[in-house]
Amino acid sequence: MEYFISTCEGVGRKTIEALLSEFGTVEEIYRAEEEKLMKVKGLSETCRKRLLDEGLREKSVRKYEQLSKNNIHYCFFLDEKYPKRLRNLVDYPKHLFVKGTLPGENRVSVGIVGARNCSYYGRDMARLFGYRLAAAGVDVISGMAKGIDGWAHQGALEGGGRTFAVLGCGVDVCYPPIHQRLYGSITRSGGVLSEFVPGTAARANYFPLRNRIISGLSDGILVVEAREKSGSLITADSALEQGKDVFVVPGRIGDMLSVGCNRLIRQGAIPVLSPEDILEYYGISHSENGEGLTGLEKELYEVIYVQPISMQKICEIFSDYSPTEIMKKLLQLQRKDRVREVSRGYYVRNE
Repeated sequence: MEYFISTCEGVGRKTIEALLSEFGTVEEIYRAEEEKLMKVKGLSETCRKRLLDEGLREKSVRKYEQLSKNNIHYCFFLDEKYPKRLRNLVDYPKHLFVKGTLPGENRVSVGIVGARNCSYYGRDMARLFGYRLAAAGVDVISGMAKGIDGWAHQGALEGGGRTFAVLGCGVDVCYPPIHQRLYGSITRSGGVLSEFVPGTAARANYFPLRNRIISGLSDGILVVEAREKSGSLITADSALEQGKDVFVVPGRIGDMLSVGCNRLIRQGAIPVLSPEDILEYYGISHSENGEGLTGLEKELYEVIYVQPISMQKICEIFSDYSPTEIMKKLLQLQRKDRVREVSRGYYVRNE
């Protein structure tokens, strides 16, 4: 019954609340006759006819049965499992569709967003923060878009943690299509969720709606690279309106991909120089065999993952240091058995 009413075209959450105010329960709404429905303020004639349409009701039953066959969970806003964090939104969604699980109510969650056409530096920072936060037990939330979103999810998966993707389309639609493999991994190591009914194609005007859910599910939002006019800034604005923390990876002055980030810092966002800054902010203690490392050694260790990273890429990230200085520190890390060279010029972390 909940599924039929909440997916009935034109019936929004406020309309459902008005119906509940009149009838008390979803079951009574479902059984209501036209005469009683006519008394509900704000309920249009079109919506009233749809709620009474037997054909639509039968079709709704078939669609609901199809959800379980596709491993999709339906979550109505009155359900106990509905995320409590979302209830703080003024315009929280009337339902969610989920593949996998929902973020934990008692776990710290951080949304990571940023430019689709990110730089290599942005990619590595998103991956690093995703990795370290997830490895520390933080739920990493993003939108599975190209660029920063995708790399944040990837880092979280490599960190062995949980990550969640909020989509601007149905949960059964992998968007963008190039993330098919990532999509599958996220459903197994966290969850993919959306307020749009399965089968809904991605549309530009759906992404701002998706962004409010990303910020709503998160205790804080981390912005990694954002242009002056960016969808990531919409997410950050939503987070600020919701009273959430906004963290920013600072960028170079004059870099187009850093204009949005640096402006957020000027407006009061919290600049972070490492994942540990966020972990410390939330009082999370975590160490990944990085104890005893300081300075450049520690910074190098933090960007080397279980996936090989090249010396060239390391030098790009640490452009303030000479290749000679970096090589010396890498050798020291190898002697300490913290990293190893798996092939010429490629390094991985020793786990």
